[in-house]
Amino acid sequence: MNRTVVNFNIERFRKLLETETDGDKRRTIINLLVEEQNKIAALDGAPADAQRRLDKPCAKCGGRLSILTQSSRFRPPHDHVLTTYFECSRCIHIQIDDHVTPAGEHLDDILRLAMAEVGASKGNIQLLDRGSQSLFIATHRGFDRPFLEFFRSVSVADKCACGIALREQKRIIVEDVDGDGDWTPMLGVARDAGFRAVQSTPLIGRDNRVAGMLSTHFDGPHCPSEDDFKRMARHVERAFDIIVDPTVR
Repeated sequence: MNRTVVNFNIERFRKLLETETDGDKRRTIINLLVEEQNKIAALDGAPADAQRRLDKPCAKCGGRLSILTQSSRFRPPHDHVLTTYFECSRCIHIQIDDHVTPAGEHLDDILRLAMAEVGASKGNIQLLDRGSQSLFIATHRGFDRPFLEFFRSVSVADKCACGIALREQKRIIVEDVDGDGDWTPMLGVARDAGFRAVQSTPLIGRDNRVAGMLSTHFDGPHCPSEDDFKRMARHVERAFDIIVDPTVR
């Protein structure tokens, strides 16, 4: 599937909708629009039919709007876009609403709680860009620019904890980076950032789809307990839900 072609079709159908006056033709255009946007949703792993009710009047006449259909897509690396198509019961005007949810606003609170559960001093949540199959930092706590620039993009080929966790799709714990051979090229970054231990947990849904990564970092050598991870589990689940469904809070 060619993403460029799909995006071109979306823009073309939107322009047609702005000028078309025939009700049946407008509904046909909307159906074509939703089909194209669902293609983008499939590519990015976003839900195709997330529901959101918006109480708003018609921009043209002030009449009551009813929802015709909705489509959602993930816009890497940080946003979800939910498009809602309304029809006015009074003037039959078609109105389009794009609702953008910056995932980082909600994920920051989740990260804070997850860090508290395991006693971490630092941490970050990354989102997976399905196009490049790379992780990008959506929110972080305790890190400065050198760390953020070094780990700006992480792929399955990288040997840091989150890269290995992405490749193996399981939690990776590094109890002491100083004694871990994979971390030898990155020890300077770790020391400057002030951590010795790290764990990375993939954000995985029931369908085994990875949406991102939650990592916590510790000042000294450390291995979180099973009880720590059990307490953190609800925050991992909530982070996954927020990433894949823009209506979740």
